[in-house]
Amino acid sequence: MPTHTREEVEVTSIVKNILDNYPAGSAILREILQNTDDAGAQTQCRHLSLTHVSSTRTLVDPVPGVCQGPAITATNDAYFEAKDWIAIRRIHNSSKTQGETSTGKYGLGFRSCYHITDNPHVLYNDTLLVLDPHQRVEAYRGGFSLLTTRSPEIERNDRDTYAGHFAPFAVILKPDDSI
Repeated sequence: MPTHTREEVEVTSIVKNILDNYPAGSAILREILQNTDDAGAQTQCRHLSLTHVSSTRTLVDPVPGVCQGPAITATNDAYFEAKDWIAIRRIHNSSKTQGETSTGKYGLGFRSCYHITDNPHVLYNDTLLVLDPHQRVEAYRGGFSLLTTRSPEIERNDRDTYAGHFAPFAVILKPDDSI
C-alpha cells in the first residue's frame, strides 16, 4: 500500500538564498515603493516608530518580543486584492506574473524585508499577518494572523489582547475600528 510523502521546504533556507542574491540597503525601500506602484496607489507614506514593546504579555508569545522594537511602516492609498493576499504568503509565487504594467513578477521583492526583520507584519483589510519563517512560535509555526477590528459585542479582542503587535501601526490604525 502506498504511503503519502512529499517534498518539504525549509522556508529559512529559501529566504536566505533570496537575501544572498538580493541587495540590502535602499533596495528594500525601492521594493516597497514598487509594490505601491504595482497596487496602483497614488501615494506612499513611511513612518518610523521608535517604540519598543516593554512587556511580552501583550504578544501572542514572548519569543517574537525581540522583533518588537523600532519599526518602519509603509502605507499607501491602495488595497491588496485577494490574489495579492495569497501571494504575499507564498515565496516564488507572484500574483503579478501576467500583469503587463506590474514591475514585480517573481514573488521575491517583499522578501527583501527579511534584511531588516525576522517577523514582517502585513496589514490587509481587518487582518494583521505576522510571518515567522524560523518557526519560533511553537503554537503557530510559520506565522499567525490577528484581527484589527474592535467591536462592542466582543469584550476582549485581538487588538486589545495582543496590543504589542499593533503598537507600530498606531499611526495608521483607527483607534475605534480597523484600518
